[in-house]
Amino acid sequence: MPFALNTEFDFDGYVSRFAGKGRVRLEGALAEADALAVHQTLERQTPWELQLVSAEGRPEVLSRHELDMLSPDIIQTRLQDAATRAQTGLAYLRLGLDLMSHTEPGLRDVSDLLKSDAFAQFCGQLTGLSGLVLTQLEAVCYRNGDFFTRHTDASARLCFEWNFTQGWRSDWGGQVLFHAPSGDIEGGIMPRMNDLALYAGDQPRSIASVAPYAGGPRFSISGRFA
Repeated sequence: MPFALNTEFDFDGYVSRFAGKGRVRLEGALAEADALAVHQTLERQTPWELQLVSAEGRPEVLSRHELDMLSPDIIQTRLQDAATRAQTGLAYLRLGLDLMSHTEPGLRDVSDLLKSDAFAQFCGQLTGLSGLVLTQLEAVCYRNGDFFTRHTDASARLCFEWNFTQGWRSDWGGQVLFHAPSGDIEGGIMPRMNDLALYAGDQPRSIASVAPYAGGPRFSISGRFA
């Protein structure tokens, strides 16, 4: 049975909050059983690719096959390059899967929902934005030590992240952090199961590094609207 959105929300209230802060967060926009099914697929069945930034600042995506062809020393060098790059500029290190081009059977229902006109209209009702067009959709996994440094996406009218992480603790890191011009953190969103966060693309933000003692990976599906 196709996934369906829970639409029992105070849309006017969310539009007001989005106008004031440029971001909103919803709890339980998907049925609990459906959210659990997505979590289980992300945890057990997704053919993850390694996503990182090279020492020269180039985005790289390495499939499982490509990783199997590389020696452990070369892989370690790539990981260290991403960490070194993070000290001075845009960098990230995580697992991901492009859902715009990959058709992963276990994620088909949620992918179809997120690619639908109904979801774009739903996000528009929550933010007051009209004519949203999905341009990017990917599954994402942050493991111990993974991160995404401060960045913006001025080309996106709206970004979203639907979190499918169970039992996360705030001291494990992994929050979406929003940065003020002063450099202070003016807000954050902790990974919670079945939470949908919507935020303006031009908001400076980062994903806090996942602590080495975190009890498991952080799973989500994220996307961008033009």
